Amino acid sequence: MAAKRPVVEQAYYFEAGPQTLFRCLTTRRELVRWFLSDAKIKPEAGTDYTFAWHGGYSHAGVVRKVVKDKSLVLSWPDKIGGKVYETEVSFTLSKKGKGAMLKLRHTGFKDGKDWVWLFGAVQSGWAYYMTNLKSVLLQGKDLRSDFDNP
Repeated sequence: MAAKRPVVEQAYYFEAGPQTLFRCLTTRRELVRWFLSDAKIKPEAGTDYTFAWHGGYSHAGVVRKVVKDKSLVLSWPDKIGGKVYETEVSFTLSKKGKGAMLKLRHTGFKDGKDWVWLFGAVQSGWAYYMTNLKSVLLQGKDLRSDFDNP
């Protein structure tokens, strides 16, 4: 029997609608407010995207699936020691009360020391950035620091 692969699953409630959250995930203007230092993305399945973070890290992937204001799926290539580790992240948005739920699911992790490290980094990184997105949307305050290493 094959071992069950680890999956990062997180859910967040936002005092913003699904349309606002979708823009935060798919437009350069919003992505740099809470997540990235630069972004090139077109929310259409099959298109390439590039993300860059403060500190110089960047990656290029593919938009795999888009349902406007409801879901986004991206390939997620990370580099460790020059080797690319390909995973996938999906975001599902739904109306909840006066706001919306964002469910994040990051899959594709395998066995090995680098994969274990990557799983932990991805899990803590998403928690860090989703907390920052809450702060940006609720209070207009970006909590990121150049000294952080999420």
